[in-house]
Amino acid sequence: MDEREQIKFHISEIAKLMGLAEPVGFMLSYEVGDVWIDVYVERGEDEWQNKTYTISVPKNKGDKLKSFVESAGGNTWDMMADGERVYASLTQEDWEQVSASIMNLL
Repeated sequence: MDEREQIKFHISEIAKLMGLAEPVGFMLSYEVGDVWIDVYVERGEDEWQNKTYTISVPKNKGDKLKSFVESAGGNTWDMMADGERVYASLTQEDWEQVSASIMNLL
């Protein structure tokens, strides 16, 4: 089974276990210290696709997150903030370039 087939199978199994219909999107959330990471995939016609990584940090680390996103070649213009945190989204390709250095945000 390739990666996409595995994702499709496991998301389907989780939905069944929870007594839910097949979802149109699926998200996993992680917390590493004060860094939050959400990984989201959406269902296309036949497969799960468009993996997006959203990283958020406390506002006082916003500049670090901006530098992190820039080092991945990501767009900083679409970064958002609320009263407490700063958020940035990365494509799977951008994430693969910088995921090893995520600990620099801690």
